[in-house]
Amino acid sequence: MSVRGAARVLAAILSLLATAAHAELSDGIDPSILAPGLVQATEAIAKLEKLTDEAEAIGTAIFRVQNEFGEKRLSVGNAPTCEMPWVNDLGERARELGRAFRDAVQSARVQAQRVEALTVQPTVRPLLDAETNHHVLDLLARVDELSRAYPESASWHARYIQPSIRGCPLGLVPGYGIPAPAASSAGDAAAVVVDGRKVSPLVAVIAFGGGFLCPGAVPAAGVMLVRGKVCYSEAESCSCEPVEVDPATVLGPETKAGSAN
Repeated sequence: MSVRGAARVLAAILSLLATAAHAELSDGIDPSILAPGLVQATEAIAKLEKLTDEAEAIGTAIFRVQNEFGEKRLSVGNAPTCEMPWVNDLGERARELGRAFRDAVQSARVQAQRVEALTVQPTVRPLLDAETNHHVLDLLARVDELSRAYPESASWHARYIQPSIRGCPLGLVPGYGIPAPAASSAGDAAAVVVDGRKVSPLVAVIAFGGGFLCPGAVPAAGVMLVRGKVCYSEAESCSCEPVEVDPATVLGPETKAGSAN
């Protein structure tokens, strides 16, 4: 065989070996990739907990806005008009939070289905201890509750808020959030435990105007979830004084003196 012929044979062999190696990688025949394990389950459970916490925080905000709207509606004989400032204010907060609540609940439901499917896998189920199983059941129950709460909230909005704000000039304006009833107001500020650390609870706020939520200089982007003290700054330098906020607080530009921004 000539040198040129031997080179062609060697090139063909190398090509076949490369193709076989690529096929092995792309087919994913590694059992650890094909079969979910404890790592995947733990990550999925952690993500479900995060999504559930977020959905519940947004739910708290929308329920308080709706309760506030209902009380004010009763105070005017169930005949609110666009000339009443609270109609436009609470109506716009309800619309923003309602959309965010819908999306958050849907995300939690999808992740709950994934966790349910993972935790019954033969490569996962024997590895879960009793505490983890109990935690998963608790999370799934919370998601079930959220799945019932969203349709109720949407129905209430359609029946009482939507007819009242139809034709009104809605728009976000900076404003205080809505605290818990006096009997349970301590619950808003109570710390929760995350990864073994006590932290402030999640609070759903609405931010607008192209500025930033501080500290952290996070761009204002509609319904946002915060912990602890926050404020709104038009500049990324965060030239504002953070304060505690209640659910459904609206943070934005042109702040009036004494507001939560």
